Amino acid sequence: MNDLESQQATAGELVSLAGEQGIDLSSVYFGWAFLKEGRFISLWRKGNMVHYSLQGPIKVLPERYRASASAFRGMWDEAGSLAGIEQAFGLLKDWLLEKKEVDELPPRSIRREGIG
Repeated sequence: MNDLESQQATAGELVSLAGEQGIDLSSVYFGWAFLKEGRFISLWRKGNMVHYSLQGPIKVLPERYRASASAFRGMWDEAGSLAGIEQAFGLLKDWLLEKKEVDELPPRSIRREGIG
């Protein structure tokens, strides 16, 4: 399975999982990724891990970037991995649906991050 096929399959899994919990993702689901109000997240599987890439506007600069406040223009970019589909759904829900700020997001393994 290539990366796009994995993104499509993982997104479908997340839509199903959300449906089981009474959450309709159809308005934010675009076949392989999720988008709402400028926030984007794409997820895919490699091995036993779920990897993700997210980006979009934030209002609160993450605490660890306080020294870089002059470079902050309200954007966040991050990529990493999660242990399973349930954690992936938690991140999707918190980032996209609840619009939580970066420091409020659930624990995850971050490979890359940055402000803009």
